[in-house]
Amino acid sequence: MKEITIRKAVSSDFAAVLEMSEGIYNGHDYFPCFFHQWLTKPNRTIFVAQYGEKLVGLRAIHIVDGGETFISQGLRIHPRFRGLGLSTRLIDAIHKHIRQEYPKVCRERFTTKSDNIERLSIQKKYGDTALFERDILAFYVNRETLKPHHLEAVAGTFDLKVKACSRLFLYNFILNDSVANMFPGRTIVVDWEPFEALQSNIDCIFEEGDCVFSDRDANDCSTGVLPKSFAHGRRSPRVKHMHWVASIYTEDPVMFQVHVVEQLRRAYEQIEGDFIFCTFHKDRHTNWGKKLLEESVGLKPVEFFRDFGLMMFERKFPK
Repeated sequence: MKEITIRKAVSSDFAAVLEMSEGIYNGHDYFPCFFHQWLTKPNRTIFVAQYGEKLVGLRAIHIVDGGETFISQGLRIHPRFRGLGLSTRLIDAIHKHIRQEYPKVCRERFTTKSDNIERLSIQKKYGDTALFERDILAFYVNRETLKPHHLEAVAGTFDLKVKACSRLFLYNFILNDSVANMFPGRTIVVDWEPFEALQSNIDCIFEEGDCVFSDRDANDCSTGVLPKSFAHGRRSPRVKHMHWVASIYTEDPVMFQVHVVEQLRRAYEQIEGDFIFCTFHKDRHTNWGKKLLEESVGLKPVEFFRDFGLMMFERKFPK
């Protein structure tokens, strides 16, 4: 493997990235859609492995949690170069970069599909700790058949309501210890990325266009009543589909459904064409969500997402 070189990605690598990503996740692959954007982000770095003139592997990192965590993303190895130690070469180069540029990093985190055999085998090899698992619901939304008045009618069947949150709300409440424990591992998953409930992550959790809701009145900053539910939703493009990805945190099944409907309404407002509506949530809410979205709203499930969930792992970063 002496001919292999590891370097940071550049924009001209995009065609090779497309080739390496072809067919991944049946058109639900996110990486090509974010490649150029991530190249411009100061706390993100994409590394590629090159054999001669050909790109044969890649991996991305995102530094979060006040510089103490790196999220590992987008691991790709060309089929002809698997089993040759290329993944280890990439990992070693990334670790060297992190030690030099981000000395505070003390852990690695990543999320993956619960049926991702290759990624889970890496997890087993390194003894990563599984922190939590979330169920996934995914449904097709066809704008020709789903109309706003129908969503309004479904929303009207619930007595409970949710309110939009601001960044100030997150600072005042979501980072409160008793509220942060609402999130498994004190971690908020935003479009497959895990962020600890820290002030340094607010801008990651709340980007322009995001829809964030709670049962708590966001305009009331008194500390007497703490929120008991929280939901984050974001428009998220894929290779062949547009997704809306919502993470919903609540113990109450009715409140869960209220959040689902509100996230679906906001997704409908933001996305012009057809899209796929996804939620991450506790397994106890899955049947409620299926009944709501299939029977009340009339959506059809996406087969690709039927048999797996989201899993989050963590490992100590070796100094």
